[in-house]
Amino acid sequence: MLPSEWLKGAHHLVQDEVVNDGAQHHFTVTSDFGVFPATGTPMLRTRVRESEAIAALKKASQSDVFVEAFKFQTLNPLRGMKMLIMEPGRAGSSIGGGLLEFLSMPGRFVKTEWSDLEDSVVKSSIGFSYLKRKLAFQLKVDPYSSNAVLQDELNELSWIAFTADLIPQIGYLFVPGGAVGLTVSGTNWTSYLDEQVRDHSPGDLRALNRDRLKKMGIKEEDIHRFFLNALYSPRHTTIITTALDDLTGVDDREAFLAAAGEANSEELVLFFQHIAEMMRGYHVQVGGVDRLLALPRIPALYTKDQALVVMLPVDYLFWTSRVARVAQALTSQVPSRPRVVRRELWLAGNVSPRARAELNALGWAVHEQVLARLNPPS
Repeated sequence: MLPSEWLKGAHHLVQDEVVNDGAQHHFTVTSDFGVFPATGTPMLRTRVRESEAIAALKKASQSDVFVEAFKFQTLNPLRGMKMLIMEPGRAGSSIGGGLLEFLSMPGRFVKTEWSDLEDSVVKSSIGFSYLKRKLAFQLKVDPYSSNAVLQDELNELSWIAFTADLIPQIGYLFVPGGAVGLTVSGTNWTSYLDEQVRDHSPGDLRALNRDRLKKMGIKEEDIHRFFLNALYSPRHTTIITTALDDLTGVDDREAFLAAAGEANSEELVLFFQHIAEMMRGYHVQVGGVDRLLALPRIPALYTKDQALVVMLPVDYLFWTSRVARVAQALTSQVPSRPRVVRRELWLAGNVSPRARAELNALGWAVHEQVLARLNPPS
């Protein structure tokens, strides 16, 4: 299912036993730094890359530059601030906005729209958080990752670099190789978004995303309701907002936010993010989308030639009793208006022969392995 370098590397091994729940593969990554479960192939790629990034961070911390910097840190007055900045609530899962951003936010949004994955205002106001985002970008990992081990290493090295004024040297301390030696699939637009995440604080990203969503005609209360879900990191919301923004001329884009706002786990957050990316790909590469429709728990595309298109970012769809219930519920909720003349399921992965036959019997045409068509690599 994956290239050999992803299955086994210098610092990680993907266990042979893989469980499929009827839609997604459940992997286990054993690394030198812990055991990381991963639901779905995209999350597996993320955890593998993070394991290699952790190794790169540990190696860098042992370099002469950082050893000397660590010695300097023990004498630096800022050392006494480290406990205050690094520990409160163990909130080191990401990178928060600055002081001016905090003071300028509308009062009713100050607490409620803050993601669980952001740094404190103190970290951001002294410049630590920007350095951490820059370091994560250099290693090609998400600065808002839920991987606690990665966050600890990013925090530690960023703090040493910050107190010793090594910011100008970060760019060449991590030369491509190791973590960044793994081949990454992507598109120009997602690479551009990673640069945005690096260069903008979460508050700035929220403001930019809110403005773009408003320009799509989405009401403020719908935007706010979506932002209230603290499981969505600034990177998640930026990717989703950009994907929706690229659905130029498509009506009812608020239907996506309504469904995505119900996500109650990281797995579901990624599920909706990938749906947004697939929808964008369909609109750009296939075209003819008229509007978005809200089906039970999932948004769908409605095309100008009256097709209902549902995107499913799943690994391998088996026909189980659970999948059968979902398929039947989805079929029963196909709206009578607007008129639907055909129904399509677009899968990121594959479908078993039995599942395909059952879905065809319910009136669904099934398309497999669609990512290369929807989001061709740059």
